[in-house]
Amino acid sequence: MTWIIRHKTVSFMMILFLFLAHSFILGQDNEERSVLSGAVQPLSNGVQDSSGRVQQRASELSAAFRNASEQVIPATVKVISHLQTTEDREAMQMQIPALKTLSGQRNPGDSSGTGILIDPKGIVLTNNHVITRAREIEVELPDGRKYYAKKYRHDPETDLAVIWLDVPETDELPYAVFGNSDAMEIGDWVLAIGNPFELDSTVSAGIISAKGRLLKQVQRTEFLQTDAAINPGNSGGPLINLKGEIIGINTAILSKTGTNQGIGFALPSNNAQWVAQQIITKGKVERAWLGVITKPLTPWEIQRLALKQRVGVLVEYPIQNSPAEEAGLKEDDVILAFDNQPINAVYQLQRLTERAKLGEEHEIIFIRNGKRYKIVVDMKPLPPSAGLAGSILGNSVQSYVDTTLNLLLIQATESILSRLKLNGRQGLVVLTIIPGGRAEKSGIRVGTLITKVDGKTVPTRNAYIAARNESDLSQGITLDVVLPGGEEQKIVIKLGQ
Repeated sequence: MTWIIRHKTVSFMMILFLFLAHSFILGQDNEERSVLSGAVQPLSNGVQDSSGRVQQRASELSAAFRNASEQVIPATVKVISHLQTTEDREAMQMQIPALKTLSGQRNPGDSSGTGILIDPKGIVLTNNHVITRAREIEVELPDGRKYYAKKYRHDPETDLAVIWLDVPETDELPYAVFGNSDAMEIGDWVLAIGNPFELDSTVSAGIISAKGRLLKQVQRTEFLQTDAAINPGNSGGPLINLKGEIIGINTAILSKTGTNQGIGFALPSNNAQWVAQQIITKGKVERAWLGVITKPLTPWEIQRLALKQRVGVLVEYPIQNSPAEEAGLKEDDVILAFDNQPINAVYQLQRLTERAKLGEEHEIIFIRNGKRYKIVVDMKPLPPSAGLAGSILGNSVQSYVDTTLNLLLIQATESILSRLKLNGRQGLVVLTIIPGGRAEKSGIRVGTLITKVDGKTVPTRNAYIAARNESDLSQGITLDVVLPGGEEQKIVIKLGQ
């Protein structure tokens, strides 16, 4: 009985609770309906407010574009190279095949590009391929003033050149300042300024699409990739951030048509500024030399060397008599850091080592057989290509420059064949390829071993010269080659390439 009473009491209480809850919910629902009906107008205002904010942000971005452009356009100049002959112009445009359409043409005897004033005294930075082979260089400012170059110096290794203008002391010239290219990230807004197709002071907008791009035509630098429109005539012009600072020098495009297809390359300002300072203060670029051949780590290499993570770059071999060899670096070492700066790409090691101070000791951290080591290296000046050939192979080996095919060759030895994994072969090894020359266009690469010329074996330098003297470029020269690693190919080079 007691249980039944309690049960009934509980049931009644539950019913009362449900009734009150339902009434409360109905009240709340009506209140919400009232609130929602009253919120229709505020929601509309919210849409308007959102649209206003979008317009405000768009206006702010436009203002940033405008302000950055106004700062740099006055210092962005047209560089006109007066050439000796049509052949000179063709040779100039062949300096870097990827860039052969980036220099504009005013008339059959001229070629034009862009430059940027980096000093009020009249110092212009541009691409080397813009002014190569010029007998006279003329520079025109956006305000119409024109000056001629009194001298210039260049660095083919990075495709940069510095021009000193003949400017009266009373003239004041605008100039742009360098920004920090390392601070740029993928997705950051940038502006490209130049004179594409003779359209002066053209500005195009885009973003940084990628960093650390490498081009085989320019060996000693990496590039920023951008989708900002770059076209013929833009070469040597600035790529700037929204502060109006130079963060790159527009240098190349990847294109099937010769015009912009959304893939452009700019030499980073941190590299360009260092090269320019070297040229201005010393008249040339003085690079330090470590003397080690490296490559990126692949998953296979990581597994083979039992590495815990993918950091550093792999040593293929140290060059004979180089600072690297003298310091004790060996094949399969993994370089992790140089002077406490972490290394994760080949170009990073190259950048740090070439700028290292000569006469001072520098520290390298590396992994060998799973253990970390630290060594000290004394850097040497970077030798020229011919000197480099001697340092690699010894003074007993003679090099040969094939001016027709645009190659620097060296006779293969057991040491170099072993390093190229071509043991037991004979022939001449390609040490240097002149950018834009016949050999590069045919697909020959550095490290290629040439074993035959038109069917004749060429185990020595003299044999190669004899075979080449009998060959005929107009009929086509057939080279039997072996690529590093052992792949054999036949390459035909013809007149007109």
